[in-house]
Amino acid sequence: MSRILNKGIKILFVGIFLFFENEVNAQTTFSKIAEFKIDLLNPVKILDYYPAKKQYLGYINEGSKGNKIALFSENGKVLVSEKLQGEGPNQIVESINQIAFAEDGTIWVHSSQNLYKYDQNLKKVNKIAFRSKYNVTLYSPKKLNYFYENGVKGDNSFISQPSGYSTFFGFTEFLKENLIEVFNPKNEKTYNFAPVSNRSNFSKLDPSIESIYAPIYSLDKSRGKLYLTTTLDDEISIIDLRSKKKTEAFKIRHENFPVLKSSRISLNNIASKGPINLGAKNDNIYVLSDGTVMLEYIRAISPEVYEQKIAENRNYHHFSDPSYRRLILIRNGKQIGGDISFPFGEISLLFPDDTFLIKLINPDEEEDFTRYGIFELK
Repeated sequence: MSRILNKGIKILFVGIFLFFENEVNAQTTFSKIAEFKIDLLNPVKILDYYPAKKQYLGYINEGSKGNKIALFSENGKVLVSEKLQGEGPNQIVESINQIAFAEDGTIWVHSSQNLYKYDQNLKKVNKIAFRSKYNVTLYSPKKLNYFYENGVKGDNSFISQPSGYSTFFGFTEFLKENLIEVFNPKNEKTYNFAPVSNRSNFSKLDPSIESIYAPIYSLDKSRGKLYLTTTLDDEISIIDLRSKKKTEAFKIRHENFPVLKSSRISLNNIASKGPINLGAKNDNIYVLSDGTVMLEYIRAISPEVYEQKIAENRNYHHFSDPSYRRLILIRNGKQIGGDISFPFGEISLLFPDDTFLIKLINPDEEEDFTRYGIFELK
């Protein structure tokens, strides 16, 4: 009798836990609190925000003419824009890979060979040689991430690989590489940490994935932590930026990430259509002020559905389709519920007040302007 009673109590507790988990997940939604648009025919991408002046930093894609780096007001007005890539005295000959606001509102620009500083009128101020072991050439800039070395404000160290971009293509033994490379201009030294071999699914990784395997990370400067995963991973690691050692890790449960369940994580186990990857991938990490972690990933698409989509739009790719983007919520090291959908567009950045800037995408209509919305998580 007692055995039956204990079993019943256990089932009851499991039921209560699952109910609570589902309820939390069901109540986690995005609510739009503001919207603005940028009245330009060319596509715009915002990458960073400067709270003191409520300014955005990003670029305007002018197609064959290249990209213009630009500052925008909080309501979407272009404050200044310049084509910084070229051979002029104010320009950069090599590719522009990453950009970001410095603490004082000036602009950091990381090229394939140097680190530059520009003022808010986008005039060149300084240049520092930056030699990386990775040959990274991007056609569209990513967000530049930097932190304070040893917690000292002003002693900036820069991560050379853009989050989400593979730098391992061409390394025949990339499994022996590190995920993070850092450059410190003060002592002009470059160092590496977070070995690929330390990933929890390392034994399943196949060399064939070198072109799509990349670090996904987010910096928590106030706590001196780096939150790290990879494009093909089911774990997030927390690394102390002083010791460069992993202090904590937690597992992730994706609802649709087939290759992670395979015995081998290889290109052969990821659906594709010619050169087009149809698989899932982790895309971004966001860390809220209370330590809550949000992992953004893109679900896999079946070849049959892809065929239908490509028949309607020959430029279709599910990586750009908002309906395939999901968020996973982690609080106190534990995942809360399952996937959270946000079919509005793509997250551009997380504001200091824990609201999100989302680029609004209408897949059924091509608009002659770019819309952004500010959302809060409820």
